[in-house]
Formats: sequence, C-alpha cells, structure tokens
Amino acid sequence: MEDKLILLLEDQPLISLDIEEALADKGLSNFITLRSQKEALAWLDRSSPDFVLLDLYLEDGDSKPVLAHLQRKGIPFMVYTGSERPPEWDGELFDGSEWMSKPSDPDALADRMKARLAVI
Repeated sequence: MEDKLILLLEDQPLISLDIEEALADKGLSNFITLRSQKEALAWLDRSSPDFVLLDLYLEDGDSKPVLAHLQRKGIPFMVYTGSERPPEWDGELFDGSEWMSKPSDPDALADRMKARLAVI
C-alpha cells in the first residue's frame, strides 16, 4: 500500500502540511501536493495517481474541472472541504467518492484514506 501514489489538492499550506504528516505517520509517503486546478490538470495529463484527496476550492478557483477529469479517468477520490456541496454542480461529479468535512483530525483523515486505499 505504501507504493500507492496519492495526489493531494489543497491550497492551504498549513492544512496540507498536517495531512502530509498524518499520511507519513500512517506509512503513506508516496504523494504529491498541488495547490491549483491548473497544476492538477497539467499533472493529471501526464500522470495517474491511485487516489486523490481534494478540496473543492483551490488557489485558482473551484475543483470542478478536476472532478470531471477524475470521473472520466475512473480515478478514486475523496473530497476534504470546509464547503457545502455546490447545488448547481452535477451530482454525478461526486459518484463513488467519500466526503469529509474540515476541520477534522488529520489522523482520522489518514485512516479513512488508508482504508480506502486498501480496497483499491
């Protein structure tokens, strides 16, 4: 499971640092952290992670294009956000995903991700 590649999409440096530390403590150290949808889409065009953890809102706007890309490619993901699900967004963007609200314990988040990775 340690070799599973995780993409973290989080625009708040302190939050991403907490997540990174919690993942490393759980033995999940193969991850990349990006802060914008532009970076994420460019990276996803040339790479395919095993799992994505993303916030709904990034440095350069919402993550709707990233969610659409993940759904098209069948890449599993989990939404980690302090925002409500935007009612105007297509509900199918979230099919098959989990949702965890911020703030929450980074260790609990890492445990949920680890459990999800175990079945991928």
